[in-house]
Amino acid sequence: MAGPQLFPIYGRFVGDFVPHLVSALTSDTMPEIAEKVAVHSVGRRLPARWAGRYEVLLDGKVIPDQVTLGELVAERRLPPLSWFDVRWRE
Repeated sequence: MAGPQLFPIYGRFVGDFVPHLVSALTSDTMPEIAEKVAVHSVGRRLPARWAGRYEVLLDGKVIPDQVTLGELVAERRLPPLSWFDVRWRE
């Protein structure tokens, strides 16, 4: 069985106007994806608050933390460069 694979995604932190090309691994969980996206916006164009309290959205729906990117790719047949939004967890 193959190990984790690099999988490029587009990520945008809600409230920021700049999307980012993010190199993710298929083994990354949603908190790991959120951190990889947030690092480009939080503390730069957005104020740092509640560090690490993020959630990931795909097609406007929150993805549970325990789901891996690989599971989403397989389940939803996501192509590379799919769009993910990250926002502060309420």
